[in-house]
Amino acid sequence: MEKKKMKILILSCNTGEGHNTAARAIAERCEAEGHEAQVVDFLGLGRKHSSAFISNFYIRLAKYFPYVFGFFYNAMLLISRTFYIGHSIVYWLNARIAPRLGEYLKQNHFDAVVMTHMFPADAIARLKHKGVETPLSIMVATDYTCYPFLEEAVCDYYVLAHEDLMPVYAKRKIPVEKLCPFGIPVSMRFANRPTRQEAREHLEIAQDEPCYLVMGGSMGAGRMKKFAKKLSDTVKEGKILVICGKNERLRAEMEQMLADRKNVRIIGFTTEIPYYMSACDVLYTKPGGLTSTEALVCHTPTVHTAAIPGCETDNLIFFRDNGLAIPAKRQKKQIEAGYRLANDPKLRAEMQEAQMRMAKPDTTLEILRLIEEKKRS
Repeated sequence: MEKKKMKILILSCNTGEGHNTAARAIAERCEAEGHEAQVVDFLGLGRKHSSAFISNFYIRLAKYFPYVFGFFYNAMLLISRTFYIGHSIVYWLNARIAPRLGEYLKQNHFDAVVMTHMFPADAIARLKHKGVETPLSIMVATDYTCYPFLEEAVCDYYVLAHEDLMPVYAKRKIPVEKLCPFGIPVSMRFANRPTRQEAREHLEIAQDEPCYLVMGGSMGAGRMKKFAKKLSDTVKEGKILVICGKNERLRAEMEQMLADRKNVRIIGFTTEIPYYMSACDVLYTKPGGLTSTEALVCHTPTVHTAAIPGCETDNLIFFRDNGLAIPAKRQKKQIEAGYRLANDPKLRAEMQEAQMRMAKPDTTLEILRLIEEKKRS
């Protein structure tokens, strides 16, 4: 019997590229399985320019004033966990976009709506509170935590990063029967990654030399230039790969600063992250949910650099406690930890064994199967 083609809306926000990356990964799987998927910026449904303003404010606050960002995040978390009553300001701000979301859903007749950010989940909750019929709704967390005020969402299901986090969600009064510990969505390219040998051949890296990969993330690298220079001062033998992403200014500055370091390769935007993660012996990255999960799925030994206070702190703790990464606050300690990993096969193997136990490479397929199952019933 031919499978019914479904139309699935995936709502994201531009407050950090991880949410968009997860959304695209879900869309990739839906389309590979013969369904139609639309990825939409939820904030873009609001007033003109509101998405750019809110996203830029959020990212700049986290990037340039991380401790202020952390203060507000932890304050909201404390309220959410202890004496929360009624609806938060976050709910009411997103409720303002709910009518436009409701109209969009009505016009397009989606079978399901999947959200990789809690902002659209608040809007869905508002529509339900107003008696508006909505499609099957699934909230997907992109960090190893339960976000402040997530209990305000009224979703049909919640996809969380790991089953060990289920008690955290349950304490926030989210029904256990709605919790689906499928993992954080990553592209199928990470599950189907090349071997270490294939990746090194493709990237023209010698098979027998240590290889260090440095990634900064969309919110900035946090003194990435200084870190790369220190690393190149320490590592005399081996290849150092530094991915700057879309930050062309950073790339140009680093190319100029490290022009005399023949073992350093500065890389701009690339779609070949699975190759780089497969090729390297150790990855240096801040503990963002998506990049950390991509490394987990690739079984890439990881050193977590300083976290932006908030959900990244929870990510760092989860990875540390499960032996999935080594965290360090100071750059000197970070570099030392990576050097040990790159040059100690036993230490790398132990971390990779832990990664193999904890990785969930088929998250996007699990989400799609959930939608298909519920739409049949």
